[in-house]
Amino acid sequence: MKEKIRKVILVISVCVFVFSAFQLGKIFYDYYMIEKETNDIVDTYVEEPQDDKDPLHRVIHFKELQKNNSDVIGWLYIPDTKIDEPILKGKDNDSYLYTDIYKKSNKAGAIFIDKINEKDFKDDNTIIYGHNMKNGSRFHDLRYFVENDYFQEHSLIYIYLPDGTVNIYDAFASTIIDANSDLYAKGINYKKYIESIQDVAKVYKEVSDKEAPLAMLSTCYNGTDNRYVVYGRLKENVKTDVSVSRVGGK
Repeated sequence: MKEKIRKVILVISVCVFVFSAFQLGKIFYDYYMIEKETNDIVDTYVEEPQDDKDPLHRVIHFKELQKNNSDVIGWLYIPDTKIDEPILKGKDNDSYLYTDIYKKSNKAGAIFIDKINEKDFKDDNTIIYGHNMKNGSRFHDLRYFVENDYFQEHSLIYIYLPDGTVNIYDAFASTIIDANSDLYAKGINYKKYIESIQDVAKVYKEVSDKEAPLAMLSTCYNGTDNRYVVYGRLKENVKTDVSVSRVGGK
């Protein structure tokens, strides 16, 4: 009897081990595919300048991107991070929560702006969402901006636009806020809004009193109802000849 019990326990243990190994393998495979797709998108639609690290000399092939998905409205890039991806706007905030730019189901979703925002990035506050993926993709790197040294070393945010211009934002604050915070808003009073950010900021640097469009990057915080957020203020919109002349295909 005892021998039979031991065999049953052994069989159950083996089954649990095989199932667990399968699930773990599936997780690693999913992350591998997410990483591969992200890298493939950059390789396919971004042309890096040779021997030149100036972000303004990068070429984003928007016409080709928009042939695949007309919801593509920009491209977000923060140098020396893994944040280098297209930005989309769906009909609502669920459209790209678990759907990629090819409109396929994907737990990593895509980078997208809030449904309240216009797609030209001219709102007083444009809210941009992305998942905090454990493999380092999407908005995973936002977590590091609450560290002062990292924040200071990654203070410029670039948003490339289909018209061949680039919005350059100065990062001025990072923090952790509740997902239902009143900071998720547009139609803001600039002065009061900046003061509200300063009150809760983990890292903050002085920002101009002169009104300019803001970009608010937001991602999950350790599976809670809180969110990592990074704020940038529009420094300038730059028209680049290389982007205008070469957008649309390699």
